[in-house]
Amino acid sequence: MVLARKSQVPLLDVGDAFPQLELTLVSGRRFSLPTDLSKPFNVVLVNRGFWCPFCVGQLIAFQAGLPTLTEEGIGVVSFSADSREKALELVAEKKLAFPVGYGASVDGVADTLGLYYDPAPTHMAPYLQSAGFLLGPNRQVLSAVYSSGAIGRFVWQDVLGLVRYVKSLA
Repeated sequence: MVLARKSQVPLLDVGDAFPQLELTLVSGRRFSLPTDLSKPFNVVLVNRGFWCPFCVGQLIAFQAGLPTLTEEGIGVVSFSADSREKALELVAEKKLAFPVGYGASVDGVADTLGLYYDPAPTHMAPYLQSAGFLLGPNRQVLSAVYSSGAIGRFVWQDVLGLVRYVKSLA
Protein backbone atom coordinates (compact mmCIF):
# COMPACT_ATOMS: atom_id res chain seq x y z
CA MET A 1 0.00 0.00 0.00
CA VAL A 2 1.32 3.40 -0.97
CA LEU A 3 -0.49 6.19 0.83
CA ALA A 4 -0.58 9.71 -0.45
CA ARG A 5 -1.33 13.04 1.12
CA LYS A 6 -1.13 16.28 -0.78
CA SER A 7 1.29 18.20 1.41
CA GLN A 8 0.18 21.58 0.06
CA VAL A 9 -3.33 20.96 1.44
CA PRO A 10 -3.42 21.99 5.10
CA LEU A 11 -5.04 19.82 7.74
CA LEU A 12 -8.17 21.28 9.30
CA ASP A 13 -7.55 22.49 12.83
CA VAL A 14 -9.63 23.72 15.75
CA GLY A 15 -11.39 26.94 14.79
CA ASP A 16 -11.17 26.40 11.03
CA ALA A 17 -14.35 26.74 9.00
CA PHE A 18 -15.35 23.39 7.53
CA PRO A 19 -15.11 23.66 3.72
CA GLN A 20 -17.98 23.08 1.31
CA LEU A 21 -18.37 19.50 0.08
CA GLU A 22 -21.16 18.12 -2.07
CA LEU A 23 -22.27 14.57 -1.27
CA THR A 24 -24.80 12.22 -2.77
CA LEU A 25 -26.64 10.26 -0.11
CA VAL A 26 -27.77 6.67 -0.57
CA SER A 27 -31.33 8.07 -0.76
CA GLY A 28 -30.27 9.88 -3.95
CA ARG A 29 -30.56 13.29 -2.29
CA ARG A 30 -27.76 15.82 -2.64
CA PHE A 31 -26.25 16.95 0.66
CA SER A 32 -24.03 20.01 1.06
CA LEU A 33 -21.54 20.05 3.90
CA PRO A 34 -21.67 21.99 6.12
CA THR A 35 -24.74 23.90 4.85
CA ASP A 36 -27.25 21.04 5.19
CA LEU A 37 -26.23 20.04 8.71
CA SER A 38 -29.26 20.47 10.95
CA LYS A 39 -28.01 19.99 14.51
CA PRO A 40 -26.08 22.51 16.63
CA PHE A 41 -23.11 20.10 16.73
CA ASN A 42 -22.25 17.60 13.99
CA VAL A 43 -19.84 14.76 13.40
CA VAL A 44 -18.58 14.22 9.85
CA LEU A 45 -17.09 10.74 9.43
CA VAL A 46 -15.07 9.84 6.37
CA ASN A 47 -14.79 6.08 6.11
CA ARG A 48 -12.62 3.84 3.99
CA GLY A 49 -15.54 1.77 2.78
CA PHE A 50 -17.87 -1.16 3.33
CA TRP A 51 -14.92 -3.57 3.26
CA CYS A 52 -13.12 -2.03 6.26
CA PRO A 53 -14.07 -3.75 9.54
CA PHE A 54 -12.80 -0.80 11.60
CA CYS A 55 -14.94 1.68 9.64
CA VAL A 56 -17.99 -0.55 9.83
CA GLY A 57 -17.43 -0.95 13.56
CA GLN A 58 -17.26 2.82 13.97
CA LEU A 59 -20.51 3.31 12.04
CA ILE A 60 -22.27 0.61 14.09
CA ALA A 61 -21.05 2.26 17.29
CA PHE A 62 -22.26 5.71 16.21
CA GLN A 63 -25.62 4.18 15.32
CA ALA A 64 -25.84 2.64 18.81
CA GLY A 65 -25.04 6.02 20.36
CA LEU A 66 -27.30 8.00 18.01
CA PRO A 67 -30.23 8.41 20.46
CA THR A 68 -27.92 9.91 23.09
CA LEU A 69 -26.09 12.06 20.54
CA THR A 70 -29.39 13.32 19.11
CA GLU A 71 -30.66 14.23 22.60
CA GLU A 72 -27.52 16.29 23.07
CA GLY A 73 -27.98 18.10 19.73
CA ILE A 74 -25.30 16.19 17.84
CA GLY A 75 -25.89 15.04 14.27
CA VAL A 76 -23.88 12.43 12.38
CA VAL A 77 -23.11 12.12 8.67
CA SER A 78 -20.72 9.69 7.01
CA PHE A 79 -19.41 9.17 3.50
CA SER A 80 -16.95 7.13 1.47
CA ALA A 81 -15.90 6.50 -2.11
CA ASP A 82 -18.02 3.30 -2.15
CA SER A 83 -20.45 2.60 -4.96
CA ARG A 84 -24.11 3.32 -4.27
CA GLU A 85 -24.86 -0.41 -4.28
CA LYS A 86 -22.26 -1.17 -1.58
CA ALA A 87 -23.23 1.87 0.51
CA LEU A 88 -26.92 0.90 0.32
CA GLU A 89 -26.09 -2.65 1.42
CA LEU A 90 -24.10 -1.31 4.37
CA VAL A 91 -26.87 1.07 5.46
CA ALA A 92 -29.53 -1.66 5.20
CA GLU A 93 -27.48 -4.39 6.87
CA LYS A 94 -26.30 -2.22 9.77
CA LYS A 95 -29.57 -0.24 10.01
CA LEU A 96 -27.81 3.12 9.86
CA ALA A 97 -30.27 5.96 10.48
CA PHE A 98 -27.95 8.91 9.85
CA PRO A 99 -27.11 10.30 6.39
CA VAL A 100 -24.59 8.18 4.47
CA GLY A 101 -22.96 9.43 1.30
CA TYR A 102 -21.30 7.42 -1.43
CA GLY A 103 -19.15 7.92 -4.51
CA ALA A 104 -17.02 10.67 -2.98
CA SER A 105 -14.20 11.80 -5.24
CA VAL A 106 -10.98 10.50 -3.69
CA ASP A 107 -8.86 13.27 -5.22
CA GLY A 108 -11.48 15.97 -4.62
CA VAL A 109 -12.04 15.14 -0.95
CA ALA A 110 -8.32 14.67 -0.32
CA ASP A 111 -7.71 18.09 -1.91
CA THR A 112 -10.43 19.72 0.19
CA LEU A 113 -9.87 18.12 3.59
CA GLY A 114 -6.19 17.15 3.45
CA LEU A 115 -6.90 13.43 3.93
CA TYR A 116 -4.58 10.52 3.42
CA TYR A 117 -5.70 8.26 0.60
CA ASP A 118 -4.66 5.28 -1.46
CA PRO A 119 -4.73 6.46 -5.09
CA ALA A 120 -3.84 3.15 -6.75
CA PRO A 121 -4.39 0.06 -4.59
CA THR A 122 -3.75 -3.22 -6.38
CA HIS A 123 -6.77 -5.04 -4.93
CA MET A 124 -9.60 -2.47 -5.19
CA ALA A 125 -10.64 1.00 -6.31
CA PRO A 126 -8.91 4.06 -4.83
CA TYR A 127 -10.18 5.03 -1.36
CA LEU A 128 -9.88 7.64 1.35
CA GLN A 129 -8.38 6.91 4.74
CA SER A 130 -10.69 7.51 7.67
CA ALA A 131 -11.10 10.90 9.27
CA GLY A 132 -13.51 12.52 11.67
CA PHE A 133 -14.50 16.11 12.26
CA LEU A 134 -16.59 17.51 15.09
CA LEU A 135 -18.20 20.79 14.09
CA GLY A 136 -19.69 23.35 16.45
CA PRO A 137 -22.77 25.53 15.99
CA ASN A 138 -20.87 27.96 13.76
CA ARG A 139 -19.68 25.04 11.57
CA GLN A 140 -16.13 25.51 12.75
CA VAL A 141 -13.95 22.54 13.61
CA LEU A 142 -13.91 21.65 17.32
CA SER A 143 -11.79 18.55 16.76
CA ALA A 144 -10.27 16.72 13.79
CA VAL A 145 -8.82 13.21 13.61
CA TYR A 146 -6.87 12.10 10.56
CA SER A 147 -5.89 8.46 10.16
CA SER A 148 -3.14 7.20 7.87
CA GLY A 149 -4.32 3.61 8.23
CA ALA A 150 -7.05 1.33 9.44
CA ILE A 151 -7.14 2.49 13.06
CA GLY A 152 -7.34 5.86 14.78
CA ARG A 153 -10.79 7.42 14.76
CA PHE A 154 -13.54 9.13 16.77
CA VAL A 155 -15.67 7.18 19.21
CA TRP A 156 -19.13 8.55 19.94
CA GLN A 157 -18.60 8.69 23.71
CA ASP A 158 -15.62 11.04 23.27
CA VAL A 159 -17.65 13.25 20.93
CA LEU A 160 -20.45 13.38 23.50
CA GLY A 161 -18.01 14.24 26.28
CA LEU A 162 -16.38 17.04 24.29
CA VAL A 163 -19.73 18.56 23.32
CA ARG A 164 -20.91 18.49 26.93
CA TYR A 165 -17.66 20.13 28.00
CA VAL A 166 -18.00 22.87 25.32
CA LYS A 167 -21.58 23.50 26.38
CA SER A 168 -20.51 23.81 30.03
CA LEU A 169 -18.19 26.67 29.09
CA ALA A 170 -20.99 28.72 27.50
